[in-house]
Amino acid sequence: MSAREIGSVLDGKYEIVERLAAGGMGEVFRVRHVHLHEMRVIKILRQDRAADPSAIQRFSQEARIATQIKHANVAILYDFSRLPDGSFYMVWEHIQGEDVSSWLREKGPFPLQLAVELGIQGLRGLEAIHSAGVIHRDLSPDNLMITRDLKGRHQVKIIDLGLAKNLATPASNLEITQAGMFMGKLMYCSPEQAGGLKEGTAIDHRSDLYSFGAVLYEMIAGLPPFDSENQHGFVFKRLTEEALPLTTRNPRVRVPEELDRAVRKALERDRDSRYPDAVAFLQALVRVADQLRQVATQELPVPAEAGGGQRGATSRASSAPVPLAAAAGPVVTAPVRRQSTTDLTREERLELLAQIDRAANSARLLERAEHALAAGKLDEAKALAKRLEAVNAKNQGLADLRRRIAEIDQGAQRGAREREMAERLAAIDAALADGRVDEADDLLGAAVGAFGELPGLVAARERLTVAREASERQERLREAEALVEKYIKDRKQALAELALDTLLEIAPDHPKRQDYQTWVRMIGGEVEKLKQAERILATGREQIGAGDFRAARRQLEAIEKSDPSGELAGLLAREIEEAEARVRQESDLARRRERMESLLAARQLEAAEQELGELAGLGLPRVAAATYRARLDEIRLQQAGEQQATALEERFREALGRQDWFAAREIVEEYARTVPVSQRPGAMLSEIGRLEDLQRRRQGVEQGARQLDNLLDSRRLGEAELTLKVLLGLDPHLPRRAEFEARIAQLRRGG
Repeated sequence: MSAREIGSVLDGKYEIVERLAAGGMGEVFRVRHVHLHEMRVIKILRQDRAADPSAIQRFSQEARIATQIKHANVAILYDFSRLPDGSFYMVWEHIQGEDVSSWLREKGPFPLQLAVELGIQGLRGLEAIHSAGVIHRDLSPDNLMITRDLKGRHQVKIIDLGLAKNLATPASNLEITQAGMFMGKLMYCSPEQAGGLKEGTAIDHRSDLYSFGAVLYEMIAGLPPFDSENQHGFVFKRLTEEALPLTTRNPRVRVPEELDRAVRKALERDRDSRYPDAVAFLQALVRVADQLRQVATQELPVPAEAGGGQRGATSRASSAPVPLAAAAGPVVTAPVRRQSTTDLTREERLELLAQIDRAANSARLLERAEHALAAGKLDEAKALAKRLEAVNAKNQGLADLRRRIAEIDQGAQRGAREREMAERLAAIDAALADGRVDEADDLLGAAVGAFGELPGLVAARERLTVAREASERQERLREAEALVEKYIKDRKQALAELALDTLLEIAPDHPKRQDYQTWVRMIGGEVEKLKQAERILATGREQIGAGDFRAARRQLEAIEKSDPSGELAGLLAREIEEAEARVRQESDLARRRERMESLLAARQLEAAEQELGELAGLGLPRVAAATYRARLDEIRLQQAGEQQATALEERFREALGRQDWFAAREIVEEYARTVPVSQRPGAMLSEIGRLEDLQRRRQGVEQGARQLDNLLDSRRLGEAELTLKVLLGLDPHLPRRAEFEARIAQLRRGG
């Protein structure tokens, strides 16, 4: 059976259940751990790629990065090893569910609250990745899996760290077209990944926030943040335009403005305008989630308890004395008694007097509250109403008093709200008049949060929308103009034409249209003149690469005649000089490196240290210098380890001689820490186990022999025979075997 067939077992523990995918790097299978009976996903590097150092480095880097990250919203790496045929493999958590791409394709947009909750979870996972000093660089709907936790709740997990990068290691700027790295995922790459960074500036974690925001946008709206007919359009628009508003992206999906602001902040073209980290993005989504939960709670019907008030009144009437009728209180019928007040007991008379006093006090409080209300003393009326409720909650005038207080209170609040509303609208209009659109947006959001969707605020939103569209159009126009002029200045005709088309889409009657078109045509004429010089330059570079410097200098003479600007000729001259210098330096370095290898082989560490300094002065690459330094350190460690290992071996033998197994094992642990590459600790542990087992067997035999002596002395024949049998099982060469057998035989004969 092939090592890749369904049912075969990899590395003695992973049974292949299903082949999930295959690509240029390797294959992915769903497997079952034969010992744990649990599903896993295994990714295997192709055998023919196992000899490619770059492929191994990338595969191993994915595993090393994954081991640094332990989070519920990031896929877990369980194992990493190598198969007998040379193929590397890694074992990942099996996630039962579907990716975001499949969900969108089959079900459409996510429910709003679910999308926000999954966004919060995903950002928690992304924060764990960033906290480990790593950027993912490949966040897309395909790399976000939706599953369910043990309680059946939806859960998101980030997968595929194949393009992740540790920020602690240096790297060159990433180009979109390098090895097709982002082909097919241009919809989710950040402007930085699309070439929107200055030369020498590195991509950081904010690129992941942009990609995650693009995925979350699509989860909510079911559509990407930009409209374009091709991938190049998507790239160009994220460099020149803002993301389309979520609130109007899909008419079938109603999106709150707070959520629109939260997501589009992550999609800012300028990364300094985005969230500073995943935690800030997460906090913005948490605020939106709280608002969504409040809205959902407010919309739930609250059923009244059936008969609850009546049951409460009945309960109180059955357990408390019934008050007499009072001028300011409700009319209540007293319990039927066939006697006059002179027939009442002392306690009943006292209770009647107390009820009469409470009724009179209620009337006075009600009258004072009425006067306070008439005099406009609202706070005093409220305080008197509370006292009246405490004295007699059933007073007939209390309900009317409360109603009138509430009406006056509401009128005052309504007036205050109307004044505040007018002030806020004036502030919004003032900000719009000054062109402060973002400030007006913030003021409008705060006003809607305070007052709701009132007509005045709806009209203000329409004015804001018009102002924002005008502002955004002007911003896009300025950026498109800057790009056109930049590409014309850089003599990049194709990009200049593309930028000019975009500019004319925004402003067909642009005043500089004719000038721009003329300049773009002029670039074409200059390009033709430079093509001949560029062909000569390419030939000269080929000859430099082949080491034929004499032929390259002949090309230099030719290019000086074809390049009136002299820029290409100067470039070729510098490259020839640099190449000749490199050849001389490499020759000297090669000779020095041969000497370095000889010194390392002979373990002449002092001389090797001096030679390494000489090599560094000659421009030895940092990687090679680090390698030599590591080898020097390794040899020193080996020498030190050998000395320490000898001392540890002596202590180990002494511990074995004392039969101090605990001390012996501690020495083995120290040996493993001291000489981590040695296989010796395993043999030492085996020897301890063997001697310890031998000691236990010997002790067991001695104890059994004593027990057998006692049994024979007690003439317990059956137990003695059984004990002897057990002893012979432990030690077939039992020294006293003949003696014991003779004594047992004598007992059998009745001696």
